[in-house]
Amino acid sequence: ESITNFLNDEFKTHSQKVLVNLASNEYWKSVQPKKINAKVINVAFKEIKDGKARIIAIFAKKARGMMTDFIVRNRVETVDGLKDFNYENYKFDASASNENSFVFTRPQPKPVKN
Repeated sequence: ESITNFLNDEFKTHSQKVLVNLASNEYWKSVQPKKINAKVINVAFKEIKDGKARIIAIFAKKARGMMTDFIVRNRVETVDGLKDFNYENYKFDASASNENSFVFTRPQPKPVKN
């Protein structure tokens, strides 16, 4: 609950109250999303293989870091600005997304052979 309280205190100083959730599911469990006084945008990164999109943890972890970098470097200040994220072939998938959940997909990379 202390994380939720901290976030709510932070939102008191912001005109746009939006939280972009780039946390892993494990860390997100320490937040109480329903008690957050802001719009929460959940972000998922999926790999497409054989026509099916799925989350692969190791790729998703890297993608969350890349999106954080994208937000900071490009000074993204709007929700729509998140949709421009395109690192390592990820693209915003409008058909799989909604107002509170943004999904980015890409073809699953082939395994690297040593």
